[in-house]
Amino acid sequence: MRLVLACVAGLALVLSGCSKLGGSQSKAAIQAAIERHLQQRPKVMLNNMTLEVQDVKFSGDKAEAEVKFRSKQAPSLAVEVRYGLRKVGDQWEVESSSPSSGTGGNPNGDAGGAAPTPRPTEPALQPSH
Repeated sequence: MRLVLACVAGLALVLSGCSKLGGSQSKAAIQAAIERHLQQRPKVMLNNMTLEVQDVKFSGDKAEAEVKFRSKQAPSLAVEVRYGLRKVGDQWEVESSSPSSGTGGNPNGDAGGAAPTPRPTEPALQPSH
């Protein structure tokens, strides 16, 4: 009986370790990291959009995620953003973001984030007399 209990306890420890490893390399863990990142941006209205993690590629303590943000008011409006993440401790953190495609605003809420800043237009040259 003791042998059976010891085997069950050992198996439980192994499985709990595997679930922690597998759980950190999941779309859910990446989505949670991106949501935490966006919650720190005062201009982002997460309540107005749906965040959909489309694809994640893991490479050690780095990950790249393709994310689609869809407007809840106008679902046909969507923007895709590529996020670069790094694992710090047992959590993922966003390191970078860049636009992939779509129409709409900047889901990062800052001019230096995912959306390019428009260049000022130069006045047309006037011919001299």
